[in-house]
Amino acid sequence: HYKMKPIKVTRKPRKCQKCGKTTVVKILYGEPTPEAGEWESAGKVVLGGCIINEKSPDWACTNCKVEYIKVK
Repeated sequence: HYKMKPIKVTRKPRKCQKCGKTTVVKILYGEPTPEAGEWESAGKVVLGGCIINEKSPDWACTNCKVEYIKVK
Protein backbone atom coordinates (compact mmCIF):
# COMPACT_ATOMS: atom_id res chain seq x y z
CA HIS A 1 0.00 0.00 0.00
CA TYR A 2 0.93 3.58 -0.48
CA LYS A 3 1.45 5.90 2.49
CA MET A 4 -0.69 9.02 1.88
CA LYS A 5 -4.29 9.37 3.03
CA PRO A 6 -6.62 8.56 0.10
CA ILE A 7 -8.24 11.44 -1.79
CA LYS A 8 -12.04 11.36 -1.52
CA VAL A 9 -13.89 11.26 -4.86
CA THR A 10 -17.43 10.42 -6.00
CA ARG A 11 -16.22 8.38 -9.01
CA LYS A 12 -13.01 7.04 -10.55
CA PRO A 13 -10.86 9.96 -11.73
CA ARG A 14 -10.03 10.05 -15.44
CA LYS A 15 -6.74 11.75 -14.60
CA CYS A 16 -4.72 11.75 -11.39
CA GLN A 17 -5.32 14.88 -9.32
CA LYS A 18 -1.65 14.96 -8.28
CA CYS A 19 0.39 14.16 -11.42
CA GLY A 20 -2.23 14.64 -14.17
CA LYS A 21 -1.57 11.29 -15.86
CA THR A 22 -4.31 8.87 -16.96
CA THR A 23 -2.82 6.05 -14.89
CA VAL A 24 -5.55 5.67 -12.22
CA VAL A 25 -6.55 2.00 -11.94
CA LYS A 26 -8.69 -0.24 -9.71
CA ILE A 27 -7.14 -1.63 -6.52
CA LEU A 28 -7.68 -5.40 -6.50
CA TYR A 29 -8.05 -6.97 -3.05
CA GLY A 30 -7.77 -10.62 -1.98
CA GLU A 31 -5.38 -13.47 -2.67
CA PRO A 32 -3.64 -12.58 -5.94
CA THR A 33 -3.81 -15.03 -8.83
CA PRO A 34 -1.07 -15.36 -11.46
CA GLU A 35 -3.40 -13.46 -13.81
CA ALA A 36 -3.71 -10.60 -11.28
CA GLY A 37 0.10 -10.41 -11.12
CA GLU A 38 0.19 -10.06 -14.90
CA TRP A 39 -2.43 -7.31 -14.75
CA GLU A 40 -0.37 -5.44 -12.15
CA SER A 41 2.81 -5.80 -14.22
CA ALA A 42 0.91 -4.38 -17.21
CA GLY A 43 -0.30 -1.39 -15.13
CA LYS A 44 -3.96 -2.45 -15.32
CA VAL A 45 -4.53 -2.89 -11.54
CA VAL A 46 -2.79 -2.34 -8.21
CA LEU A 47 -2.75 -5.27 -5.79
CA GLY A 48 -4.16 -4.15 -2.43
CA GLY A 49 -3.63 -7.16 -0.18
CA CYS A 50 -6.12 -9.29 1.70
CA ILE A 51 -7.37 -6.90 4.40
CA ILE A 52 -10.36 -4.82 3.30
CA ASN A 53 -12.42 -2.38 5.38
CA GLU A 54 -14.54 0.73 4.89
CA LYS A 55 -11.38 2.87 4.74
CA SER A 56 -9.76 0.80 1.98
CA PRO A 57 -9.14 2.90 -1.15
CA ASP A 58 -10.78 1.94 -4.46
CA TRP A 59 -8.29 3.26 -7.03
CA ALA A 60 -4.62 4.26 -7.22
CA CYS A 61 -2.35 6.09 -9.64
CA THR A 62 0.36 3.76 -10.92
CA ASN A 63 2.59 6.75 -11.69
CA CYS A 64 2.67 8.76 -8.43
CA LYS A 65 1.04 6.25 -6.03
CA VAL A 66 -1.83 8.52 -4.89
CA GLU A 67 -4.88 6.54 -3.77
CA TYR A 68 -8.55 7.44 -4.16
CA ILE A 69 -11.57 6.36 -2.10
CA LYS A 70 -15.17 6.55 -3.30
CA VAL A 71 -17.51 8.53 -1.05
CA LYS A 72 -21.23 9.14 -1.43
